[in-house]
Amino acid sequence: MDKKGSLLFSAPPSEDPIVDLWLQQQYTEPETHRGFGPLTAEPLSVSTKTREEGISLALRQGPFYKRFKVMFPEEIWDTCPERIKTTIRNNLAFLSSMELGVTFNLPHIQYDTPLPELKSSFRELLFNLLLFDAHADKQKTEEYLRRFANSTFSFTESSLPKIEALDTRERSVNTMTFGKESLVSLGLAQEVGLKPQLVTVSEPDWNVIYRNEHFRTFDYRHKEQLIQQFEAEFDMKIHRVHNGLGDLRFYGHWDIDETELGWASQLTEYFLLLLPFNSFYSARYMIFGHEQSCNESFISRDGFRYNPYFDQSSEWIQHLNSMLHTVSNGSVQATSLVQPLHEIAVSKILYQRYPHYAQYQMSCHVDNEGAENNRWCNSCPKCALCYIFMSALGFDPSSVGLKDMLSLKNKKFYPVFSNYKSLQQREKNESHEDEQLFAFLLAADRGIEGDLITLFKETLYPEAKAREQELRETYFRVHEQRNIPTSLWRKIRPILEEEMGR
Repeated sequence: MDKKGSLLFSAPPSEDPIVDLWLQQQYTEPETHRGFGPLTAEPLSVSTKTREEGISLALRQGPFYKRFKVMFPEEIWDTCPERIKTTIRNNLAFLSSMELGVTFNLPHIQYDTPLPELKSSFRELLFNLLLFDAHADKQKTEEYLRRFANSTFSFTESSLPKIEALDTRERSVNTMTFGKESLVSLGLAQEVGLKPQLVTVSEPDWNVIYRNEHFRTFDYRHKEQLIQQFEAEFDMKIHRVHNGLGDLRFYGHWDIDETELGWASQLTEYFLLLLPFNSFYSARYMIFGHEQSCNESFISRDGFRYNPYFDQSSEWIQHLNSMLHTVSNGSVQATSLVQPLHEIAVSKILYQRYPHYAQYQMSCHVDNEGAENNRWCNSCPKCALCYIFMSALGFDPSSVGLKDMLSLKNKKFYPVFSNYKSLQQREKNESHEDEQLFAFLLAADRGIEGDLITLFKETLYPEAKAREQELRETYFRVHEQRNIPTSLWRKIRPILEEEMGR
């Protein structure tokens, strides 16, 4: 809707009552949806319920009350064992709300669920991501850690559900985000015989007045269109989980300063939300799209080592496996089939081996007005990165809706032109732009034209060319795998090595 309440776009019709219910919550009048304001530094109560369509979570603090819903496909949720539902509810309640203690300096959070089995793992996740949050927010790390240490939690005395193994086989449940990693993971899973079932976790699109500005996102809208087109072309079902907990993450809803706080739980929530699908399809594997690039760590201005993508790292996949072992009695395993590859190498496989899936790629955050009618806003660093990757690897960016991103006005979206330092200049563990440097080198050598290619040739090309062999060995190499089962790795490794050799 616009500020007068007129529909700016309409959702496709649906016969799914869960989708219809979700759509009703998506298109809200921004004049009446100004967010829900900040919490105060007082105790918070979190209550949960298992419902017919999924799970609800409610926050209460004095007069403040807000409820959020997670909704599953009817056939999946109806047949999900009650012990699995209870496990999801208990752990999701804590995981999705624990970071509020840091964001609002809460002294205590009280839950109406028993102490979750995975509490310690979730706190380790939050600790690691707070190191990045403080650095990104330009705040003192010690302050975020102080709030983290000073938040306490209480739970009921009720007993935990009995853990039993699921009856699983060599099948997979794959996250489907339409990013390059999920598309390549789909292709690989099919090739090695895992009969992948696809699940998209839909988060709310935001349509709010934030500090007198209209803030909108379009992720749900574009993914719904892609899902329908994809299903029609490939005759594959893409299941949807509607995750209303996403509204907890947006600083605009809380009317606080822009911050990275709030995002620690997002990707880890997904393993809990996928578990009913592993149960329904008797699938042994839960496949994520975490690549090699997510393993790099740096030193913050406060002297703390941090990984901005810790929740997508190989180490965290190992934690997910440990958690899944606990809640499924070892019958479900998490993995990432693209973990041994850097981001540009994943792109290379997508455009070379799976071009039929590449046409569905969506990697933009679609959080500005330029994305209202296009799944690429064409005015952000993510669009710029994908454009240079596609150009470097011989894939036509215009075929997926990307416009020219190599004009001088787009220079600000390419950190290689502002942040790149030679090997001799950079400090140990300092962030770098080597992968983007390599992409520009490949594009220039391929004959791609544009103002920024000309600028690259005039400034960075000599060093990039001198480092070409080193860059190739780094970014087009199949790195050590850390979480792919041996039985799968024997089949996947030859595919990856074949594509990297092309």
